[in-house]
Amino acid sequence: MLGEACALAAAMTWAVSLILFKRSEAVSPLAMNLFKNAVASTLLLLTLPFSEGTLLAPRSPEAWARIVISGVFGIAICDVLVFMALRRLGASLLAVVDCCYAPVIVLFSLLVLGEEPGGWTFGLGALLVIGGVVLATTEQLPRSEVEPPSGEGRAAGVAMGVTGIVFMGLGVVLVKPVLETSGLVEVTLLRLLAGLAVQLLWCAALPSQREALAVFRTRTVWKTLVPASVLGSYVAMLLWLGGFKWASASVASVLNQLSAVFVMVLAWVFLGERLSLRRALGGAAAVAGAALILGSPKVDAPRALPVTGAAAVESATPIAR
Repeated sequence: MLGEACALAAAMTWAVSLILFKRSEAVSPLAMNLFKNAVASTLLLLTLPFSEGTLLAPRSPEAWARIVISGVFGIAICDVLVFMALRRLGASLLAVVDCCYAPVIVLFSLLVLGEEPGGWTFGLGALLVIGGVVLATTEQLPRSEVEPPSGEGRAAGVAMGVTGIVFMGLGVVLVKPVLETSGLVEVTLLRLLAGLAVQLLWCAALPSQREALAVFRTRTVWKTLVPASVLGSYVAMLLWLGGFKWASASVASVLNQLSAVFVMVLAWVFLGERLSLRRALGGAAAVAGAALILGSPKVDAPRALPVTGAAAVESATPIAR
């Protein structure tokens, strides 16, 4: 159950960090992403000597390609798009958009990894989680409580959020076979470094984007941005990838979906936002779905990629064939 526990803890940790990131919007989405990736990379480098991995463990060229592509998709592209969507939609509407996360992961795990969800209990649990999240987060609030985006701004935010989630899903599914034979801290760090390198190259190539680097000198936003980065890009990232390392991608993704419910509860407790009967029922349905998923039959994990290029072992994943 270690993978399932990591997936649930990642959802809770990300919910807390999302509220802190929302309060850090004095800087641009690119600047926020650069800052959090730099903080997390530093912490992971300090953690690596105490972990089970090394920074440059021998592995096949395919495995290295999966790590780099996963970092570019999931760190350099996805996170910027998600922060842009957060700015346009706010946390509540972004949580609604995030409901496509679990189906995207399940689809990619089926197409890329050949995973098959475990039985009718998994299907029912997944429906309850996703349905509960939608029920809890789609309530229309009075204008006196929230001013929702409208028109092109909302459409653009939804498009950015969905596109970011698709890149995230593809990236984590691609790297899952590598995770199964590698250290968790090592792969997390390598993904972050790949994404950070692409972002720095982007800033170097486009002078108009270099102002994002000023975030490292703007200490006024560090009060919320530092804890958000530690929780969202260090703790939550390790827990998130740990869920995919030790559980099937389908199970981990649906349990991750509970982050939207956690955001709702935390906003009620710490920000004084309303918690209606509809939202409470949606949260209860999602929790019941998570319980069904935890009790569903386990899926057979695909064989991991060979560690070195000399290992003449056929990969079990369709993409490798």
